[in-house]
Amino acid sequence: MQQVADDRTLDKNATTGALSKQQSEARDALLKHLVSGGDERLDCDPLTGLNMYGYGPAPRPEDLAFGSSTASTISAAAFATVESFYADLRREMETSSPTAVYDREIGRVRDDLLRLLGLGQSSQPRIDAILATSGTDIHLFSAALLAGEDEPALMTITLMGNETGSGVMMASAGRHFMSRVSSARSVAKGEELRPGDATRNATIAVRNKDGSLRADSEVEEELRGLIELARAAGLRCLLVVTDVSKTSLLAPSLETVMRLKERFGTLLDIMIDACQFRLSAATIRAYLAHGFMVALTGSKFLAGPIFSGALLCPPQMSERFKSRTLPATLADYCGKAEWPEGWAARNILPERANLGLLLRWKAALFELGCFLDIPEDRVVKVLSIFAEAVSDRLANDPAFEPLQSRPLERRELWGASSALRWDEIPSIFSFYLRNFTDGAMLTAAEMAAVYKELAVEGDGVALVRLGQPVRCADFGDVPASALRICLSAPLVVAASRSDEALAAVVAQAMLVLDRTAEAAARQRQGNARDMRRSA
Repeated sequence: MQQVADDRTLDKNATTGALSKQQSEARDALLKHLVSGGDERLDCDPLTGLNMYGYGPAPRPEDLAFGSSTASTISAAAFATVESFYADLRREMETSSPTAVYDREIGRVRDDLLRLLGLGQSSQPRIDAILATSGTDIHLFSAALLAGEDEPALMTITLMGNETGSGVMMASAGRHFMSRVSSARSVAKGEELRPGDATRNATIAVRNKDGSLRADSEVEEELRGLIELARAAGLRCLLVVTDVSKTSLLAPSLETVMRLKERFGTLLDIMIDACQFRLSAATIRAYLAHGFMVALTGSKFLAGPIFSGALLCPPQMSERFKSRTLPATLADYCGKAEWPEGWAARNILPERANLGLLLRWKAALFELGCFLDIPEDRVVKVLSIFAEAVSDRLANDPAFEPLQSRPLERRELWGASSALRWDEIPSIFSFYLRNFTDGAMLTAAEMAAVYKELAVEGDGVALVRLGQPVRCADFGDVPASALRICLSAPLVVAASRSDEALAAVVAQAMLVLDRTAEAAARQRQGNARDMRRSA
């Protein structure tokens, strides 16, 4: 496959080519910056060089990388682009103010993101973008903005963490969600940003205990009840709509969202959690046109290095937000340049250069640009063929059991439409594993062990990168998790080059599933041996 071949050549040049001492020092500095300017999730183990998700800052094109719902390793092509940019940046910062250079370049990142999404034209209503070190930070920022001092207390409503992220509920309640922030200052995880802040978070499940999907009407009734209770208590509400979730759900449904918005009016604000970035630019624009905020990250579908986030604010939200101040503690999370010009929030923020955030966004925007260069009909073909092949394998191979999902339905945005849009085709496929001998589902602990085994180096064997297990069901009293196999933007770019390249990506996915089934069999066999020994 040409993209893989190109990446391997780039990676070989990037890691084994003859480097001068100066070049080697520059590369080491770049690698350090790529994991700087965030919380402890970026920290790499000194022995393995990998973070808590099992990823490092250097390219690994030999990996079978189908885990973009969790994280990705920077591609060699993106790394080469960022390395060139960083070299120019270093030279300029030697003679100019580093903060001034950073302010200019992070502003260009903001402008480039908006331009690539078709939001940069001066004839359109202005869209403001707040840049953040992660998607979870975005939830914290949106709650802080909506819980202004002159506003009624806020209740945020999110999906449960198994469909969004482990820190989302805490961040949405206006609390520190990790123990260290991007300024490197330690904080008390779980502590309120504003002492005495009355912001609270309510969560809603979209799956039943057995992992099946709850009916939309049932979810809507629960949401309506929560918002009615909030109104009776004098609270405002922020409903976070996830498009798409860890397991490829759009939840709650847009029909539900539109009815709730019509019913509750200005009491209810909406934010679209599109942090997987599995949406077209047109869909993002449509959400903004409805007055909804949109949260994005560059490290999931785009496969940029973790972490980079952005909150897009439509004009009506920008008008509300630009005069609002922030809790003083947010000065440790972000710098002045990451917030829009003219916003009062900038007044409490330091002039601080977060080069890690800048470099990670540059990588993500490189991947976004490559993806957007592909004609949409070709993207639709790649996604459709991949989805058909993977879905058929998961449905018909007894080693797997697909997790229930539903179509990505956005008629409320578009009305009736005969043209298939690429973001209506799933790119995350979630599944349980079964024991070959008795057909029993693997437990959550066994699924975690399979995931770890696949991500460990072997002699001449490529690492398999799947989406981390998602706890989504209980079978009886036994917790169960689903693994995920995913397409990313770089994989789509590679597959779009020719029918042969597309066949090669599909073949890689089948190999990933082969290796996963084999690991599951070994896991169960090992457990059986352990049980016999202990008997």
